Amino acid sequence: MKNLLPLIVIAGIFASCNTMNNGGNMTSNDNTAKNEARVQAFYDQVINAHNIAMVDSFYQPEFVDHNPDPGHSGNGIEDLKSGFKDFFAAYPDIHAKANFMISKGDTVMAYLTMTGTNSGPMMGKPGTNKQINIDGIDIIAIKDGKATERWGFFDDMKMMQQLGMMPPPGSEQKMAEEGKMGKMEGMDKMKMEGKKMDKKKK
Repeated sequence: MKNLLPLIVIAGIFASCNTMNNGGNMTSNDNTAKNEARVQAFYDQVINAHNIAMVDSFYQPEFVDHNPDPGHSGNGIEDLKSGFKDFFAAYPDIHAKANFMISKGDTVMAYLTMTGTNSGPMMGKPGTNKQINIDGIDIIAIKDGKATERWGFFDDMKMMQQLGMMPPPGSEQKMAEEGKMGKMEGMDKMKMEGKKMDKKKK
């Protein structure tokens, strides 16, 4: 599971930096507000609208995703579009909600909740028709109103569990305990049968 804790620590650093810089100039504050508005517009106009055609409006051509989806390099806008194509095919009703954003300079961090139904193919497997509800973090560097870099983590283990592709937490221990109980019951049964055989012999 990709641990979200390091990203939450980064969020705390962002917040503390913002607090320290509250006395900064209005130009910086205006730029921060514009960047956050651009990120929100991206979620609304690209992800929630499932509109790949709008990607060019929000990303620089040399964009780099440092945490791309499996099967993608993360280099360049065309690879990004290909990733979104696969993503929207797997989750035609995907929806991203930005719970809050924190900014520092030209970088925006967004804490997200993603919901949707896996009704299409994903990673070579048919859709499960099961719903996901997972949290994650996007950290996006912006230049001239467009993203240049991204770092991001989502709760992939929770998603796989919700899709039925992984057992839920604690299930392995439960299965082991049930197996142990079954083994003990089997041994007890064998002992009882042995005692019955002994009585018959007598």
